[in-house]
Amino acid sequence: MDLMNRREAIKRTAAIMGCALSGSLITAVMSGCSSDTSADWQPRALNRHQLAVTADLAEVILPRTSTPGAKDAQVERFIDSLAVDYLSPDEKNILMNGINQLVDERFANLSFEEQNVYVSKLLERPDGTAFFRLFSQFALLGFFTSETGATQVLNYDPIPGIYSGCESLEEVGGRTWAT
Repeated sequence: MDLMNRREAIKRTAAIMGCALSGSLITAVMSGCSSDTSADWQPRALNRHQLAVTADLAEVILPRTSTPGAKDAQVERFIDSLAVDYLSPDEKNILMNGINQLVDERFANLSFEEQNVYVSKLLERPDGTAFFRLFSQFALLGFFTSETGATQVLNYDPIPGIYSGCESLEEVGGRTWAT
């Protein structure tokens, strides 16, 4: 993805989330932070329990439906990379404390429906709201800048054609464009 496409991805993700992105996230995307999809990938910031709850929480936010979900896009790998290379100490502290709380409360052992109920209750707690807001930004950015999110969920045209500024969303396939 070239520099202009990354900027557009940042703007679109911020619009989807309805908020401004942190400097850490902008830096991560602009420098090419992405998920390592290789079979021999190893986490650098998260242990296997933390990785499991990270994948599950991301899937609650972006579940698989008729389109791929967060696990399909390996969002947990993106979040692991963010934690190692890009997050401020405060952001990393919020992320790790929230993930560790999910591990302690055995979030990964809950059914998908129970995880959704858990997240609803999490949002009622002040510490949970800050964590969930930050985590949601990471999950959404990781998903929509991944190959899976950009090509299977958003419309994708690697070589854009002519400019046509006055088309309705329905005329162009009903989905927002990744490029």
